[in-house]
Amino acid sequence: MNKLIRVLVATAVLPCAVLAVAAVLANAWRDRLPDPIATHWNDGPNNANSLGLFVSVCLALGVVVTVVVAVIAVAGLRNGRPLPRTAAGLGASLAAMPAAVLVSTLVLNLDAPDWHAARGGALVLLFLLGVAVLGVVAAFVGGLPSPPREHQDGAYRPSVGLQPGQRAFWSGRASNPAMLWALLAIPAAIAFLPAGLPWPTAVWIGFVGAVVTALTYRLRAKVDATGVTIRFGLLGFPWRHLELGEIREATVRELTTFGDGGLGLRFNAVTGTTAYKVRGGPALALTLENGRTVLVSVDDPETGAGLVNDLIAQGVTRID
Repeated sequence: MNKLIRVLVATAVLPCAVLAVAAVLANAWRDRLPDPIATHWNDGPNNANSLGLFVSVCLALGVVVTVVVAVIAVAGLRNGRPLPRTAAGLGASLAAMPAAVLVSTLVLNLDAPDWHAARGGALVLLFLLGVAVLGVVAAFVGGLPSPPREHQDGAYRPSVGLQPGQRAFWSGRASNPAMLWALLAIPAAIAFLPAGLPWPTAVWIGFVGAVVTALTYRLRAKVDATGVTIRFGLLGFPWRHLELGEIREATVRELTTFGDGGLGLRFNAVTGTTAYKVRGGPALALTLENGRTVLVSVDDPETGAGLVNDLIAQGVTRID
């Protein structure tokens, strides 16, 4: 199947089909629905909106999201950066979500004498599960690997001059002391919160801040003949290992502090870029064989990139 057709089927045809079904059902059930209809539940229905307005807003929102997702997908394909499967699936699910919300809400109000008598809202979960299934289908239909980038003559490719038969090891790390200061500031911030804050809430706030800081303030990367290993935080978790066979080449990239989603572990579903960041500045950039990119903000990334490239060039896959 043509790549463009696959992308359009995943990001436009499938969500539009769901929207069309939702519109047909809304029209067919109009005489069996109260007006207004229940649109929010707690223990029971506790809010309502005009039937016509609710249907129009859901359908319009679905159309807008579908158009945006399809345009992004087609533009990425034409620029040589097609959406990876995760992005294609999430985009299709997001586009179909308004239709799922619409149909599930109408089902809960169907044949009710008024909105107060609408059925419980747990049924919505089944429709959301259907949206997830549609996302999986769209991921396999429209998610495409990026084509290999040809290495340009004269382009800078780091190297450490590793000779055949030589062994080498590189380790880089980086930390952000400001995150530790932020951790120390949490108890002080809690002390200035308005009086009456329940102590369990205060303890929970401090605990969450401590965990987040411990998991993200420090970053380590290691390169050897087994590949590249990335470890976050005090306990080295979360961690990731990339074998040399998964990596096409390594370079160095300059990152901004709040670029690529900010600090921490960040994933861009549109570009397929995963960033492990504790600071801005130079970072190890790994281009994978599937077209995705992994960024690691560690010190001395050029040496690490050079060693990765030399190991790949020598076809090293293990340590004897």
